[in-house]
Amino acid sequence: MPNFSSFNPNPDNLRTLIFGHDDTETARAVATDSAGHILNIILDGTISSISGVTISGGTVSVGAIENLLNGTITSVMGATITAGTLTNLLNGTITSVMGATITAGTINNLLDGTITSVLGATITAGTLTNLLNGTITSVMGATITAGTINNLLDGTITSVLGATITAGTLTNLLNGTITSVMGATITAGTINNLLDGTITSVLGATITAGTLTNLLNGTITSVLGATITAGTLTNLLNGTITSVMGATITAGTINNLLDGTITSVLGATITAGTLTNLLNGTITSVLGATITAGTLTNLLNGTITSVMGATITAGTLSSVTSISQKSFMEQSNSLLTTSAAYTALNAVTTSVLGTYSFFVYNRGPGAAKADARVEISADGSNWYADVDTSTGISVGSVDVLVPQRFLKYTRLAYKSAVAGNPTTIDVFFNGQGT
Repeated sequence: MPNFSSFNPNPDNLRTLIFGHDDTETARAVATDSAGHILNIILDGTISSISGVTISGGTVSVGAIENLLNGTITSVMGATITAGTLTNLLNGTITSVMGATITAGTINNLLDGTITSVLGATITAGTLTNLLNGTITSVMGATITAGTINNLLDGTITSVLGATITAGTLTNLLNGTITSVMGATITAGTINNLLDGTITSVLGATITAGTLTNLLNGTITSVLGATITAGTLTNLLNGTITSVMGATITAGTINNLLDGTITSVLGATITAGTLTNLLNGTITSVLGATITAGTLTNLLNGTITSVMGATITAGTLSSVTSISQKSFMEQSNSLLTTSAAYTALNAVTTSVLGTYSFFVYNRGPGAAKADARVEISADGSNWYADVDTSTGISVGSVDVLVPQRFLKYTRLAYKSAVAGNPTTIDVFFNGQGT
């Protein structure tokens, strides 16, 4: 129709409709409203930026926003964010956040999800299942169940289950189990169970169970049933320590120490319990405690219920009520092979012993006999043969040699009964004080 326009001078009559095809290849006209806006919804695409938009209801047919490049969302209710960076979330409840980065704002309630990085945000409630990395400015009443918090600046965590805190200050921990704490400062609250870790400083906290591997410094208000393996405990105000191994206690009162080795105790007061091993130190006062081993350098005052095998090097012993039993000592040497000439064991200082004997057992194998003799000395250099076996010790047999004479040093020497026929023996020394 080359001459169609000459018969239709009105331009409105020259307009036409725009059609598209649906999935059945049926032609469909594109509809608009009265202002010319297309009414059809976009089925696919990427929106680079959304600023200040609020989605208040209805259904978005795309289901999930895979990637939000930038923008501020005033309110998010029950949405799922799977990736991207959320620059600022002012308020709202997020059902699940998976692999997203939140850089600022306040999350009132996070029900579940994994956040790759949180920088300067505040979480006020909910459960954070896994925090891989990040700095949280404040955490109030939330529960963290796993992951690593690199730096917690301040806040109260209601419960921490299996998380690792690497730095920062935890103002108040109400309850929970921390798998590992490295270089953090805990200022208050109760740690029910600390499995492992190094705490730089503990101020006024209560530890109820677990093992504190290394405490560099701090004051613990109460320790109930915990084990301290190393470090320095500056001040322990009260509590029961199940086991102390290699720690240094500088002050305070230990009400009950059930077991453990303390490297050094300086100016502390022990009121009850058993101190298994004290390597060195000065105890200001000991009231009703039992010391089982080690060296007590200086005891200024106190009552010791029982001392078993300990050495007291200084101080004042105000009163000795009774000595209930004699001291006992034992030395053993096993799997000794005999030779043609006598071989002597290390000398024993027998000057403070009243009764002592050597037990010799020939364990074989074969049929070779062993000879043994007791040697005594006044200077530890020149020895006298005091007692020896008369017919040799057969394989599987025992002989007990008791010295007939007394000198300061005593030892046992042994050899093969027949040269060239060695055997193996076990030797035990048993001695009892006067």
